[in-house]
Amino acid sequence: MELSTAAASAPNSTSNHHHDTHALPPNFIQREHWRYQTMRKSELEQNPEVFDLRKYSEFTKEQLEKWSCAGVIPASQIQAACEAYNGGQSLRDAAKDARIFEHRDFPGLHVIPTLLPPETQVLFTSCLMHRDLSNPAHKINLQTDYEIPYPPDTAETLTENHRFGRTFFTRERAAAEDCLQPKTPERHSPLNMEQFLYSKLRWLTLGEQYDWPTRSYAKHATHFPEDLSKLVTGLFPHIRPESGVVLTYSAKDFMPVHRDVSEHCQRALASFSLGCDGLFILARGEDDGVGEDAPRTVVLRVRSGDCVHLDGEARWAWHAMARTIPGTCPPYLAQWPVGTPGATPEEEKAFKKWKGYMGTKRINVSCRQVWD
Repeated sequence: MELSTAAASAPNSTSNHHHDTHALPPNFIQREHWRYQTMRKSELEQNPEVFDLRKYSEFTKEQLEKWSCAGVIPASQIQAACEAYNGGQSLRDAAKDARIFEHRDFPGLHVIPTLLPPETQVLFTSCLMHRDLSNPAHKINLQTDYEIPYPPDTAETLTENHRFGRTFFTRERAAAEDCLQPKTPERHSPLNMEQFLYSKLRWLTLGEQYDWPTRSYAKHATHFPEDLSKLVTGLFPHIRPESGVVLTYSAKDFMPVHRDVSEHCQRALASFSLGCDGLFILARGEDDGVGEDAPRTVVLRVRSGDCVHLDGEARWAWHAMARTIPGTCPPYLAQWPVGTPGATPEEEKAFKKWKGYMGTKRINVSCRQVWD
């Protein structure tokens, strides 16, 4: 199966126009969300209802009845997409085939473990957290309440060796001159860089800007990063990425149950994971439903480099990120921003003050087409 074929054949009955953007989720997925948020880690590790598709070869007979390998993204395609993202430079290690897994009860849910090679994960993180975060054209959750001391653009946004023209990670952790000043001091206190980057930064939007209060998009507000577009379309030719929602999670953070139904087209969505593992929950059905409308959930353990591809019915399903699992960031990313590609000696010295930032973080990047 090719994902482009599956996306093209998705039924029109799943249009987002059939969904209320302010509808409340069913109670059954709210209960599941809470259950996995509060589950002990030891119980979580042994829970057969949590699927880690990297361990597909170890699945029990009952688990194999729910999942099947539905195709492969060939190594040559992954290599070409990652090298295009890398400015045409070759990968140090050759890419490998990535299998596509499909769930029996959730049409359109496809999980692609280990899709992004480690080198690409490091570059992806660097582009997001250096270049894109420090670009004031990309909205972040704190812009409404704070004056953000954005770094000046001192070089090309992305040069051939991937040096980054501006970044917050050369700043001191607690320097007074770098603090975020509240627009209403009677309601908020200033934030230093450590507070901003470690605990208060929750989301960043790329390209078409999603407005969280109105749950709608502002058309053509910001250009979607060209290099990221090459990566997404290289892996998924049927997706023309126009918006990217970047969510940052710390150890106790989660994303509540919601649906992505504000887009004005029916294209698939590709959601990439970076950093620590997370628990992703997808649901279908109604609280009192029977047959095809019976309540059903699936829980995935997603790891750094994995991708969840949603189309068809799954594209508009209720879903949530129940929790982040601390201490699971892979070693090649755990020391970031140390290890940033193309960093100058001065930058490398500054980045050491923030060494280990990604070891505490999970980043989720959902790339989607918004308009027909």
